[in-house]
Amino acid sequence: MKKVVTITGIRPDFIRMSEIFKKLDENFNHILVHTGQHYDKLLSDVFFDELKIRKPDYNLGIGAEGKTHYQQQADLSVKIIELLRDESIYPDIILFLGDSNSVLASVPLRKEGYKIGHIEAGMRSGDKRMFEEINRTICDHCSDLLFVYHEDYKQNCIRENISEENIFVVGNTIVEPCKPIAAALLKEEESINHILLDIHRPENFKDKIRLREIIQYAIMCQKKFNIPVKFLKFKRTFEYLKDFGIDFSELSVIDMMSYKKYLEETYYSAFVISDSGTAQEEAALLGVPVVVPRDFTERPQSVEAGCSYMLDVVDIESWKNSFEWVVLSLYNIMNTGWLGDGTTSDRIIGILKEKL
Repeated sequence: MKKVVTITGIRPDFIRMSEIFKKLDENFNHILVHTGQHYDKLLSDVFFDELKIRKPDYNLGIGAEGKTHYQQQADLSVKIIELLRDESIYPDIILFLGDSNSVLASVPLRKEGYKIGHIEAGMRSGDKRMFEEINRTICDHCSDLLFVYHEDYKQNCIRENISEENIFVVGNTIVEPCKPIAAALLKEEESINHILLDIHRPENFKDKIRLREIIQYAIMCQKKFNIPVKFLKFKRTFEYLKDFGIDFSELSVIDMMSYKKYLEETYYSAFVISDSGTAQEEAALLGVPVVVPRDFTERPQSVEAGCSYMLDVVDIESWKNSFEWVVLSLYNIMNTGWLGDGTTSDRIIGILKEKL
């Protein structure tokens, strides 16, 4: 039986990989490696139980309070090579998903001669301020098999001289874990009672002007739509809010939560204000519009389909246009065709069987 190693390190990627893990277990000798990049209580046994993800075979423990991205990368590069060597693991392919620091392990692994596969390949925002943009581009160019969500992403790879024969359009992995939870929710008019605010990208929280304007925009939304804004308490964002002396006392702060609870909060939102890429996908599946306070997005299909609005945070006209867009969006049915048909994990397994 062919041996497949998966290397995953952060909550969103475990969510996206949850169905793939199960099918890898059924079809291959699957070794699940957790890098430990995320290590807090929200990636505890409860999280794995909620998504029915089995316990990882190994945890490399690269995450720690105050550890820089380059320290994580260095530790992971050494530890993953040592793990494969010391445990005599000889994989036919090593799979990564996404664009976190964990995918940079593809560099030393490629140099050591391992075959690499990248799920969520081909995404590009063109914004080099994002660590994620750098990470995913590097992983794509280290990969032998590239699993892309959309034809647009395939074309991105081809433009970068990646061989077309190595690129496979499979649809979006988020559909499978998200849809069952969405199907269990019942939307009642009186339940739509808040706006959800989620800001966690460094290009926003490290920029005093951008962060201040996003908070002011949220406060204006609260007044405009006469419902409270629930502000997700992302630790680093709140540290910068304090350091910059930005007043957010008019907003209701809520703690980070489980995946199911997060989807519920999204579902019962009038709309979401978020710089998360994944939020553009999940909210669309839940029929909720998203205002995206960013200059660029690696998910332009969401904007083209009318699921997201790109907010220029320093342009008051963009703010006004966003209010009109939100009102119109509340009465439209979301077009989610750009996310695929929910059979991504089966497609990936089929391709792996053929290519290995």
